[in-house]
Amino acid sequence: MAAAADAAPKTMRAVQYDKYGGGAEGLKHVEVPIPAPKEGELLIKMEAASINPIDWKIQKGMLRLFLPKKFPFVPVGDLSGEVVELGGGVSGFKPGDKVVSMSFPNCGGLAEYAVAPASLTVARPPEVSAADGASLPAAAGSALQQLKAAGVRFDADADAAAAAGGPKNVLVTAASGGVGHYAVQLAKLAGLHVTATCGARNLAFVRDGLGADEALDYRTPDGAALRSPSGRRYDAVAHCAPPAPWPVFRDALADAGGVVVDLTPGVAATVRSFLHRVTFSKKRLVPLILMPKKEEMEWLVDMAKQGKLKTTIDSQYPLSRAQEAWAKSMEGHATGKIVVEMGGTE
Repeated sequence: MAAAADAAPKTMRAVQYDKYGGGAEGLKHVEVPIPAPKEGELLIKMEAASINPIDWKIQKGMLRLFLPKKFPFVPVGDLSGEVVELGGGVSGFKPGDKVVSMSFPNCGGLAEYAVAPASLTVARPPEVSAADGASLPAAAGSALQQLKAAGVRFDADADAAAAAGGPKNVLVTAASGGVGHYAVQLAKLAGLHVTATCGARNLAFVRDGLGADEALDYRTPDGAALRSPSGRRYDAVAHCAPPAPWPVFRDALADAGGVVVDLTPGVAATVRSFLHRVTFSKKRLVPLILMPKKEEMEWLVDMAKQGKLKTTIDSQYPLSRAQEAWAKSMEGHATGKIVVEMGGTE
């Protein structure tokens, strides 16, 4: 049976858009009814949401065959807040629980309340702030699945993983960004040697703050060629930057072979991946589409609780300034995550 908070309000503030395109200026502040959770869903009183590139890419129409399902649309799927109501068939939660959730493709995070699937909702311990919790699902989840797709193991110590033939030297591109800054930390947790690319202003952050062994300015010749300062070539590449020519990756991979897991694949990368698969290439490209998993979200939240995985927040905005957060994400130069806080200072 559904459980609801007493004297709950009927309407909420939200930010939505009603057509493709328009960027930050296309976002409108509205007052709308609070949604009701359906079977298998929770209603969450929002504390924070984080913006990912997929959010404004949907607005641009890059997935227009699928998303949004209808207009107007309240964007953003990475949620953190407090459970206020349970939909039918939901167990394991109660009103008052602090949670982290991913609501995709329905989204709804830029609002004071949002519904989310219980199947992608996990408990948020006191050690993990609302902002940090909201930052984890898509970005840290993508980083974890990238590394797993490259053969990195997180269920054994570094020696056991190495003995199993997993990668030892990994490159993370766009290492100061939302996904990249988690990928560096996760690769180090797995005991790997990490080379990272980023802009010149973030070299110290990537090395000293995140723990990368080597850092490259992507604007330099060596950075553009992905050449490790120590001369290492890579067993795996977690590619979080815009598309790059395959020969650059091919020459950077170890002679024995390696894999590039591409978070931003275009048509050419998808075709190349197919060719690599059917020809059993030693050096291969693998496109990654995030497939969220509750057990992975729980593990990531636990790593954050233990202080082993830290979130760097580039900037925080109240809901009233959501357009600024949106524009900041679209610029593409954030260090870490961009967060909208529902109770943030106006």
